[in-house]
This record gives sequence, C-alpha cells and structure tokens, in this order.
Amino acid sequence: VFLYIQPAQVEFPAQLDSMVQETHSVCDLFVHKLLSPEFAEQIGRLQQLMFKMFSRHEKLVKYVTPDGFRALLAIAGRNQQGIGSSSLSHYVRNLNHLEIDETEKSRVDEVIDVLYQQLEEVSGEFLDVEGVGLYRFQSLCNHSCEPNVEVTFPHGNSTVVLVARQGIAPGDEICITYLGECMQSRSRHSRQKFLRENYLFLCQCSLCVRQSGDPDVTSEDDDDEEEEEEEDEEDMDQQ
Repeated sequence: VFLYIQPAQVEFPAQLDSMVQETHSVCDLFVHKLLSPEFAEQIGRLQQLMFKMFSRHEKLVKYVTPDGFRALLAIAGRNQQGIGSSSLSHYVRNLNHLEIDETEKSRVDEVIDVLYQQLEEVSGEFLDVEGVGLYRFQSLCNHSCEPNVEVTFPHGNSTVVLVARQGIAPGDEICITYLGECMQSRSRHSRQKFLRENYLFLCQCSLCVRQSGDPDVTSEDDDDEEEEEEEDEEDMDQQ
C-alpha cells in the first residue's frame, strides 16, 4: 500500500501545518487505529525512507522526522482517501457496460460475486484499493451516510473525480461517505459505532438525524462478525 500526496505547491506545506494543528490532540489515537503496535518496525522503516526522499526539502523535512511522521500518519488517518484504481474494478465496470440480456447479465453477476468472495478471503476489505492519497480539495468534504457525491477513479490512476449522485443546488454542502457499500446499508447504531471507533466523531448527518428514533441495536451483519471474531479468538487460544 502506498501513500500518494499531491505535488507540494507553495501553499501546500501551510495547509499541512494547519492540518497538523487540528490533528495534534488526537494524533496518538489515529496512529493507533491506523497501524497496530506490531507494525512499529515497518513504520520506522517507512519513515526513514521518506526522510531520505524529502530531507532536502526545507518545507517538508519536518514531516518526515519521527514525530512529524506520526503527525503525517494521523493526518492520513483523518483525511486519506483509498485509491480505487485496481485492474479488477475496471474489468468489472467494463463487464457491467456489456449489452447483454438479463439472463446472461445474471450469470455474469454470479461469477463476479463468487470471484470477489474468493479474493476477499485473501485481500480483505481493501480488494479494490491500491493505496491511499491525501487530496487538498477532496479532503475538505465532510462525511454523510447519504452522500450527494461519489468518489471515483475513472482514469485508472491516482486522479480522483467526484461525481454527483443527485442534483446539487448552489450553496449545498458537498458530502462524501467514509463508509463502504455494505456499511452504508447497516443500522444507524452500527454506522455510528464504526465512525466513532475509526474516525472519532459522532455522525449527525441528515440520515442519522432522521433515524434518531430507531432502536440502538447493531445490524445482523455486525452480530455475525462479532461471533466470527470470538470464534477466531477461541481457535487461537486452543492452538
């Protein structure tokens, strides 16, 4: 997994400074969520490599010192965007554009579902993600559980494009979602639990407000995942 940062222009280091100040109070929490302690060696190695790359850049060198790099990881934890430019996602997108009848389309969808299920056993939830990036303008967009734009990578590279999902009137806030497709369909309680644990905020988007009267119960998918985790822990203990 790589970290892509847009080329530093004159004002970009100043924006990083501002982001560091906002992130400083929760830096350790985000670093902990971003990478577990067992990856300390890899973090140190990556920091050293980045220091070699940017040590002569007077405006960026402070971000590749040990302390500065932790702040950079914290910024990534709050603002990173997964770069969905995998060849598999483009292959599936091309299949979806084929002019075939509904019967054949159903067969293709079944094959794709099986393919994703098998690959997910190895790659996990980052199947279509080849890295993460920090984007100056995309990172300004707040989260909503019912976003009005979709983050896309139509060019097969790290260029991000925000595509409107509905009509957006002048003055309306542009919102993306921090949730994956499956998580978006889960209960308000499950979504807020995920956002609170991974992004350290309580979501008060329009959908969460409308569902404020719903029971505070987890989705069945969450219960299934918790049971699987408990079973895995029991298996490890027995080993």
